[in-house]
Amino acid sequence: MRRRDGHHTLARVAFLVIVVACLFSAVYSGGTGTPPDDAGRVAEPLAGTAWNLVALRADNGSVTAPLPQAEPLIIFGESGTLSGSAGCNLYSAPYRINGTRISVEAVAITGAYPATANGLVQQESRYRELLVAASSYRVDGDRLVLSGPSGKDLLVFSRAEQPKTVPLLATTWQLTRYSTGGGSAVASPVPGTNITLVFDDDGTLSGSAGCNAYSAPYQLNETGLAVERVIATKASCTEPDGVMEQESAYLALLRSAAGYRIVGDTLAVIDGNGRAILFFTAEP
Repeated sequence: MRRRDGHHTLARVAFLVIVVACLFSAVYSGGTGTPPDDAGRVAEPLAGTAWNLVALRADNGSVTAPLPQAEPLIIFGESGTLSGSAGCNLYSAPYRINGTRISVEAVAITGAYPATANGLVQQESRYRELLVAASSYRVDGDRLVLSGPSGKDLLVFSRAEQPKTVPLLATTWQLTRYSTGGGSAVASPVPGTNITLVFDDDGTLSGSAGCNAYSAPYQLNETGLAVERVIATKASCTEPDGVMEQESAYLALLRSAAGYRIVGDTLAVIDGNGRAILFFTAEP
């Protein structure tokens, strides 16, 4: 009897060891996929914060810095929408956060690239791809890290001051870039020219097209924009070279406006195909 009881005792001990081992393993490999170090992490709210990209994971798996002077910016809005600059184009997307989990839905982006953009198209495409692939986040001091389902870091940002959004109306907007080549590229204005745009609250826009003054009725519908008959003065400027060709192109693009986006002090006017055709910055 004693030997049998001893066997029963050993069996019970072995069974308990197995159960404890399984429970211990489950703690570290549960369905949440949360690493042990993150199990008790308190997620910092992202709404109302802004971040500049400092590193992203390339197609080959390496971690690289973004192109100089083309670092993407991300702004987390209070209403579940994020927005920013992808380096050249402006973008926005709905997002959801649950604890340390983050989900970014399809990214809507303006479509225009500088004619001299070397690698910018690829960077913006990769940035959008990684943004949608992100499944979790963590904030370490002034660093925001978005990680994928496997736990690999995809995007690393540094904390930035959230840019104050400039209102569309009663602001003097100065042209910085405009679409060329049928929308496949953008160019800077001719040096020595100043093209401006002002939306008045009476439904009239006006400004300088570089040589002539112009005005037109406009209509707004949320982020929709329709420009009606554009009227301009009839002066002919001979300097600087190309000013009249630029003016003609600018006014034609303005007539084709179908929408707009504002991020900080940058205004993008968009055509009916969703392409950014005019970029402005707010004058101080």
